Amino acid sequence: MPKILLINWRCPKNPLAGGAEIYAYEIFRRIKDYEITYLAERFPESKEEEEMDGIKILRLGNKWTFNFSVYKNINEIVVKNNFDLVIDDLNKIPFYSPYFLKKKVPVLALVMHLFRKAIFSETNIFFGSYVYLTESLIPLIYKNNYFSCLSQSTKEDLLKLFKSKEIEERICIIPPGIDLNKYKPDFSKKKERIICHVGRLKKYKSIHHLILAVKVLKEKNIDNFKVLIVGEGDDKERLMKLVKKLNLTKIIEFTGYVSEEEKIDIYQRSLFLVENSIKEGWGLIVMEANACGTPVVSAKTPGLKETVIDGETGFFYSYGDINDLAEKMKILLEKDNLREEMGKKAINWAKNFTWEKSANLMKDWIERVLKYE
Repeated sequence: MPKILLINWRCPKNPLAGGAEIYAYEIFRRIKDYEITYLAERFPESKEEEEMDGIKILRLGNKWTFNFSVYKNINEIVVKNNFDLVIDDLNKIPFYSPYFLKKKVPVLALVMHLFRKAIFSETNIFFGSYVYLTESLIPLIYKNNYFSCLSQSTKEDLLKLFKSKEIEERICIIPPGIDLNKYKPDFSKKKERIICHVGRLKKYKSIHHLILAVKVLKEKNIDNFKVLIVGEGDDKERLMKLVKKLNLTKIIEFTGYVSEEEKIDIYQRSLFLVENSIKEGWGLIVMEANACGTPVVSAKTPGLKETVIDGETGFFYSYGDINDLAEKMKILLEKDNLREEMGKKAINWAKNFTWEKSANLMKDWIERVLKYE
């Protein structure tokens, strides 16, 4: 049985795990044709080794040193365990595994999305420049490797980064899936006057656009709704101060972290979801809401623009245009029949994306990489 080393910053048990970890775990736990080891950072009270759903979890370093631990140890780990393939998750700061591997082993790079200039909307100029520079080295370090990405948007970013179409045949698009047994509508629940936003509270997610749009609606005397901002993140304090400053505390509530069951319940009860991010690899949150029968108002930005069928499963607004966002929200607040029809179409749209389908695509792509290397 071929042996694969998957490198990701965090494992699924990490409290800070996000979309990249969900993607890796849901896909690779379904691939039983390979022996998979998942290399990730340590976190408080974590074990150095354990097993999850047939995947061996190996941890070293911490959130500040993990990439340096990979640089130092990857060659020894690959040689000792005789891995046949390394899957390198390029998420913010790459691991540059092709450079540090002395043994010739094929590398498949997973790309959630490239930050490029968008990183400067998230962090300071110094760290932003560091991330931008580390991404800029990808064409040099990974020039002979294969890639898997979540969307056409990310594929186009890769082609721009390499400044060549020669790598196009080495890029495969494998979008995330949805567990349709969990994420589904519950018609026994009545829709409430709730608008939701779900996900990590990060600056680049641009959640302040939603808050500013609520202010616009309130100024037009439209306030017969509640907004639930679901999740945690380092932008929470700034967002809460903005809500207080705009006198929106009676309308907007921060729920903090919720369980998966609670999240699904919020999707099912909400009128619609709003997604504001400047850039995503794919709109996983969008598809989760759609699967629950909930339409979406989304920024028309890379990654997200591939997950909404404008006018059918929701609406796009022009990123940064608060009045446009407020107008689209107003339409879905006032037009019940349109919103319900969009919800029905959203359910059917979401059925196109399952983890089983994604896992099969990944398995086929791995087989091709192993065959041609």
